[in-house]
Amino acid sequence: MRIELLPSSFPETEIQYLVSFIVDGTVAIDAGSLGLLADIGRQQAIRHVFLTHEHLDHIASLPLFLDNVYSAGPDCVELLAAPDVLEFLHGDIFNGRVWPDFFRLAGPDRPFLRTTALEPMVPVERAGLVVTPVPVSHAVGTLGLVVDDGRSAVAFPSDTGPTRRIWDHLAGLPHLKAVFLEASFPSTHSELARLSGHLCTRTFAAEAAKVPAGVRTIVVHRKPRFAAQIARELDELGLDGVELVRPGQVYEF
Repeated sequence: MRIELLPSSFPETEIQYLVSFIVDGTVAIDAGSLGLLADIGRQQAIRHVFLTHEHLDHIASLPLFLDNVYSAGPDCVELLAAPDVLEFLHGDIFNGRVWPDFFRLAGPDRPFLRTTALEPMVPVERAGLVVTPVPVSHAVGTLGLVVDDGRSAVAFPSDTGPTRRIWDHLAGLPHLKAVFLEASFPSTHSELARLSGHLCTRTFAAEAAKVPAGVRTIVVHRKPRFAAQIARELDELGLDGVELVRPGQVYEF
């Protein structure tokens, strides 16, 4: 399995403003920066976009992406998300005011996009990958995603505070290779992290302790304002198997 967190700062740095992962070249997890990818050919190769939730940093460039890859026909892009996220996108983004109503344009004779509603704990198979949505604890309903190609499994809890269900699920996966786990705030902002449904470095350490031994824990979603402080605090904690994500690097599992 090949995974890349797309860069979203220019020039490219480790600072991330938006969230988009590409898996094996054809599947995307979230669309924060997906539509900003300079290589349009790489955008056009994406056929399935999983959305964990509706917050802006996870959907910001979705309208641009759909414009960039539009091709009328049965091979149009598929959006997969919880029913309330699909409803939000139609009512608040693709509503004919903020952006054209791609849902209405997706008629049977000229499909613009396809949509699939995700159900918690019900796996779906796309492009040779089995993706299991698992609820996590964020400020809005959010589905973490566990991606499995039969040889390796990788978890994307997405935005979450302290949670449990995804760890219970991961404990039963003997071929789990990595968890991309958020650390949004430093410990000095623990209350803000709690109120907003995120992890600070202290709660990150507690969640990372639930990752099975030998599995890589890759830190994502550091708030840019606090990125350096978060890195220092994590380093001081001396957590085994924990590393900062490198945007643009292809991880192979």
